[in-house]
Amino acid sequence: MTLVWCVGDDSLYEEAPREITAHLTETDVAIEHTHNDYSYFGNVWINQDEYAHVIEIYDFPAMFKTDDLLDAFSDYSDWGMKIMWMDNTRALGVFSSQSAALHALSIRHPLLKTRTLSDGSKKAKGKAMRCAEFIQPVKERPWTDSAVARRMVTTALGLRRGGALSQHF
Repeated sequence: MTLVWCVGDDSLYEEAPREITAHLTETDVAIEHTHNDYSYFGNVWINQDEYAHVIEIYDFPAMFKTDDLLDAFSDYSDWGMKIMWMDNTRALGVFSSQSAALHALSIRHPLLKTRTLSDGSKKAKGKAMRCAEFIQPVKERPWTDSAVARRMVTTALGLRRGGALSQHF
């Protein structure tokens, strides 16, 4: 078995291979160090215009739930906001527009921090790119009145205007 080891930290360079071989069941193991520099793969570039409606929310307590984050941004999310979790202390905030996201960046909250996605962590940028179709701008819910709602419900239930059931045979 051959393992290829690529690491930038010199202290790990010596320690990790010993730890890996100590936990392997096979005794015939060779560890090769990489011959190429792969560090340029570490920087994730995103198109700021495409993700301008997304911010990174980070450094909040692990006990926070989605509702806690939504409450923190309630003044900034009149047109809608979604939360996409990355881990216990980091999430993406998806807003309806770039202006709503920029407005949300002005939050002064003692328990959390925010930044644009272009200034965000590598993990945040990667999550945004992997979930691009799910982080489209939040659409404002269309206004409805009782007449529209009543028509939608009666149509869905198969009722006619007089309240009787319509025959669909």
